[in-house]
Amino acid sequence: MSRGLKDFGKEAVEYMNDLGMIIDVSHLSDGGFMDVANISKKPFIASHSNCRSLCSHQRNLTDEMIKVLAEKGGVAGLNFGPEFLNENIECKDSTVELMLKHVNRMVDIGGIECVALGSDFDGIGGNIEVSGVDKMQLIFDRLAREGYSRTQIEKIAYQNAMQVIREIL
Repeated sequence: MSRGLKDFGKEAVEYMNDLGMIIDVSHLSDGGFMDVANISKKPFIASHSNCRSLCSHQRNLTDEMIKVLAEKGGVAGLNFGPEFLNENIECKDSTVELMLKHVNRMVDIGGIECVALGSDFDGIGGNIEVSGVDKMQLIFDRLAREGYSRTQIEKIAYQNAMQVIREIL
């Protein structure tokens, strides 16, 4: 996990910046993440990654990574997969309550602007409470009950991701 990008990967990050491509670090090692953070002149994303402090899956982000991502103007898209939400990564339950814990943690560390929705609908299985876009309102309703304002919910729902896309393009 500590290994970073090879020279070609570092060149690719610079080239992707020049082309206006979105760099996604969700499948990178910790070292690769830090290389992107140090090289990229533009925001980058973790399209489907959660908080490693709440779930030890190696593809989740450490608190330091969330801070760096936020400082660079990027976003982390909440992954709905049970193995990315649960303290016990063998658990097959994905609930709105678990998602809320990760959203709260990301907001506490990086601010409201670094959180987005990633889902990973095409790559997850298990007992998924929000199993499709038709059930996304469950998340928004829970955020509202938790005290998030309409403006904050809209940021998480789409505005934060749109801001990153606009800045990169």
